[in-house]
Amino acid sequence: MVDPDAQKTDAYQSNRNLVLSESAEANSLPGLEIQANDVRCTHGATTSRIDPEQEFYLRSRGLRPAEANELLIFGFFEEALNRLESEEIHAVLRGILERHLKK
Repeated sequence: MVDPDAQKTDAYQSNRNLVLSESAEANSLPGLEIQANDVRCTHGATTSRIDPEQEFYLRSRGLRPAEANELLIFGFFEEALNRLESEEIHAVLRGILERHLKK
């Protein structure tokens, strides 16, 4: 939300999605609420599967397919996890992700 007093605001809203299964889907709906009239607010969304070229690169360096996928998935989520202020919450969420990937 951009408050009425927040003139000259320059903001960007991003939504990135990584689709990990055939049945998964992502529906992005930007939620910009702008109450000021002198602002620049934009948004963008991306949705994709694991990039086969990135997976090939990791596999060509000796990683097994599961290891390559795990590394790429962790890299995707780590960007968001690193924004958390709480190290404890970061560790808990990282543990959940690790357990899910090891299944």
